[in-house]
Amino acid sequence: MNVFLGYGMVVLFFAGVLLTLYMHRRRDADFTDYAVGGRSFGSGYQTMSILNTWFPGSVFIADAGLAARSGVIGFHLLVYGLFAYLLMYLMSRRVWMWGELNGLRTQSDLFGLRYGGTASRTVPALIQVLVNFPMTVLGMQAMGLIFYYISFGHLSYSQSVLAGVLVLVARQFWTVRMGMRGVVVTDFYQGMIAYVFGSVLLVGLIVYLVVSGHGFARLPVERLSLPVDGGGSGGLYLFALTFTGAVGGWCLSGMFVRLFTADGVRSVKRSAIFVMPASLVFAGLLLTVALLSGTLPGVSDNPDRALFTLAQHIGGPWIVIAIALCVLAAQIGMADGVLQSVGTLIANDLVAVVRPMNDKGRLLSAKISIAVYTVASALVANIGLSNLITLSIMAYQGVVQLAVPQFLGLFWKRGNRIGTVAGTLVGFCTAAGLSAAYPTSIPWLDGLTSGVVGMALNLVIYVACAYLFPQSAAEGRRVAELFAATSVVKAPAAPGPAATAPPGPART
Repeated sequence: MNVFLGYGMVVLFFAGVLLTLYMHRRRDADFTDYAVGGRSFGSGYQTMSILNTWFPGSVFIADAGLAARSGVIGFHLLVYGLFAYLLMYLMSRRVWMWGELNGLRTQSDLFGLRYGGTASRTVPALIQVLVNFPMTVLGMQAMGLIFYYISFGHLSYSQSVLAGVLVLVARQFWTVRMGMRGVVVTDFYQGMIAYVFGSVLLVGLIVYLVVSGHGFARLPVERLSLPVDGGGSGGLYLFALTFTGAVGGWCLSGMFVRLFTADGVRSVKRSAIFVMPASLVFAGLLLTVALLSGTLPGVSDNPDRALFTLAQHIGGPWIVIAIALCVLAAQIGMADGVLQSVGTLIANDLVAVVRPMNDKGRLLSAKISIAVYTVASALVANIGLSNLITLSIMAYQGVVQLAVPQFLGLFWKRGNRIGTVAGTLVGFCTAAGLSAAYPTSIPWLDGLTSGVVGMALNLVIYVACAYLFPQSAAEGRRVAELFAATSVVKAPAAPGPAATAPPGPART
């Protein structure tokens, strides 16, 4: 009976997804409309869209597992999130206005605009296609965990992975058809379940744990203090985790494209402000539940399943189903955004660069790319390769290399194409090589991660090339004009009772 109840709730969840999609169904005017949702979403949609990308289903599993196993070190998620939202606020004006004024559709488009040339655009696109693959596969395997628990023992884990993958693949039919508009509108629906209903559920779980004698007083002292040695990984390990987490989120294509979907700079900035307290509440509650559940029998054996173990302690099917629906809603949002952004990257920044095509051709290429990427990820997810988590860690350390040319390029005019391409490639290869030998941290560097080492080399090369290969006069003028187009211009005071600013090319 419980299995029908569990899968029945999943059916209802997807019925809500489909209803949301068809309520907002609209024919895309062109490829840009398809890629960025017509730049039409206000701060409410933007806030929920960012949450549904920043907190995928893995936070209920891996991040919660870290807090359950190691204690308050898992709360670094809160710290680097705040830094990430600050970065979002600071870069919002230039990113959105460059996107609006120049018709940008992807993160790689931004690189191409800022630095010029083909390589500065294709290299970031290739890195995104590579690094998102193991992350997508792991997301599909996380779906298997959801379907395993709501089957209540009727499916094996491998069968559950297959079921979860098939559901996620079927969901991509609408992602392919509706593009980023469909992703954003369903982010709002899914976010209400994952983070609003999820927060209420987490409050109830905290009350249960405290009343049942599993409050903070029950926790060992070492779980309530930050280890000076980074949990045995080195003194700089926590810094490396926090730093790469903050800058790395905006290096992922599925996250970055959210900046282009807003209807103006004001909406991006407001969503950056709104998402701060929202994430503090949700993530704080989630990590507190995981931390307290660490004292339950069975959690230490498999901390990644701490929430589900807690649900089984409470008893009855409803808590298991409620947790599973929250994880499902969070994971679907992340998967949709990643697959949509990667498909657009392949069409816009790889295929169209090699073979120029019109909007119709780009649309077809993007849809085919999403379909192929989804099927390939599904096949690998069903095989269940054991080293995917290592590949995912390596991938993240590699993608943060885009932070150097991305953030410096937004705030410093001197950087050039040579430094961007050379620094990114050296940083990426360094991070990948060191990750193969030291997947977690580098002990002889006091716990620094491979991504931080790669970024250091990347930064040196970027800055050195900026001075060794100065921009030509024409390139300098072009870059100066880009920056001037986004500068804040104060309107002169006009005589009379009211002074108004002259109309600009973009709403801010």
